[in-house]
Amino acid sequence: MTIPKTDTCKKTVLDSAGKLDFGEFELQLFDGRYMNKRQQQQTSDVKLGSWLKPSCIPISIILLLIVLVVLFPLLGHSRDGGFSGQGTSKDGKPVTCLNSCSFTLLESIPENLTFASGSPSHVSTYEGWKTLLQLATREIKIASFYWTLRGGDIYEDPSDWQGEDIFKEIILAGKNRSIDIKIAQNKPKEKEPNLDTEELVQQGVATVRSVDFEHLLGAGVLHTKFWIVDDQHIYVGSANMDWRSLTQVKELGALILNCGCLAKDLDKVFQVYWDLGLPNATVPTHWPADLSTNINVETPASVDFNGTSTQTYFSSSPPSFCPDGRTGDIDGILDVITSAQEFIHIAVMDYLPVTQYTKEVKFWPRIDDALRAAAIERGIEVHLLISKWNHTHHDMYRYLRSLSVLRSRYINLHVKLFEVPAFTPEQELIPFGRVNHNKYMVTDNKAYIGTSNWTPDYFINTAGVGLIMDQSGNYTSSQPIREQLNSVFERDWNSPYAQWL
Repeated sequence: MTIPKTDTCKKTVLDSAGKLDFGEFELQLFDGRYMNKRQQQQTSDVKLGSWLKPSCIPISIILLLIVLVVLFPLLGHSRDGGFSGQGTSKDGKPVTCLNSCSFTLLESIPENLTFASGSPSHVSTYEGWKTLLQLATREIKIASFYWTLRGGDIYEDPSDWQGEDIFKEIILAGKNRSIDIKIAQNKPKEKEPNLDTEELVQQGVATVRSVDFEHLLGAGVLHTKFWIVDDQHIYVGSANMDWRSLTQVKELGALILNCGCLAKDLDKVFQVYWDLGLPNATVPTHWPADLSTNINVETPASVDFNGTSTQTYFSSSPPSFCPDGRTGDIDGILDVITSAQEFIHIAVMDYLPVTQYTKEVKFWPRIDDALRAAAIERGIEVHLLISKWNHTHHDMYRYLRSLSVLRSRYINLHVKLFEVPAFTPEQELIPFGRVNHNKYMVTDNKAYIGTSNWTPDYFINTAGVGLIMDQSGNYTSSQPIREQLNSVFERDWNSPYAQWL
């Protein structure tokens, strides 16, 4: 498969010491390694007194018309939109994005992990990121948890070459092509710096802001993983800025090209992080209006993905990071679950209905309850494919068994564990590698691709995003994105790497 050429939402989770979202091990081994209330622009009062004289009224009207003629075309370039696809128009009718967008599934398949002949395969995360770097003409914005693209950052291995190459290309983009590169990252710990982003700053090729969740919310991390290029092109998915996420960890994401409609909306999420990365920033009680959106679960944008009409929107967490109109990530997930009519297929690394990083364990079964209700009350087939590896939380097995024991003649609820083997002694030595790090869900009518594990902390005080897509309203029966994603799930579910709980 080739990439087409361009023509409302405080103790959480960390990716781990190996710099993947690895829960407790992140806290113990890797834990931080890896708005100012938004400064309001003060607008001076316009003094109109002298213009209110009767003799000046005709002149005032003429000047007003001139201003409107000159400024009206520029309004589309403001940060609060700039496109005609923001959910609904002023009269409440759905608005369609003007762009015809390209959508490509991206996957990272760990070295030596093979599937049966004829199994679906997709463009690699590495190739997708390279494409974004090559397309950039003006700016690159990256929201990230941590950076270890170079082998020397954490562990050197021959397979680190893809990360090394991406890092080199980022430097070249900034130096040779004068691309403006902005990076919002989780605040590193003093003894565990992000050497990659430090290098980018030292070389003068990037501006970096670190979001301090301890200061802002008392706990949590910036766990988001997305790129925005030139307000036109997007990557969103499970892959961290880590060489292992390209060659040693199984990842899934989306590459969206020529889609200013969605890119401008996702940029509002980036701007939240960017503002909160200022020194001594605080979370405002109410976000500025220019960061609000009307692309959400109630009024998704209508986008043409590869020729197929798709209703889509971005969800975000935590709730305090959601300006007006932004659907919370948990609400987007629950909507996909409750909208299913036939089946729900879920692939995530971690699944728990209890908090892991609060002083007192809190039972937070919003997803768990929704899945049980779907299987028991509505007869929906529910399949969960959860990751098993050296750092799996043992409590997770008990909660998963509480779901799987419901399976009966009338309840179709199944749980499998997916394990990525280490095929060589060298692979065994790679820290926090060899794991299925996907975070997605597909049903008979919708698809969700996210950046968060499915444990409560990720939705309460950790920053992440989700991409929700619905192609079920087409006049044809074709739902290519949903079907492709489900084919990936079926491939993994039926592979020898997936075993019953």
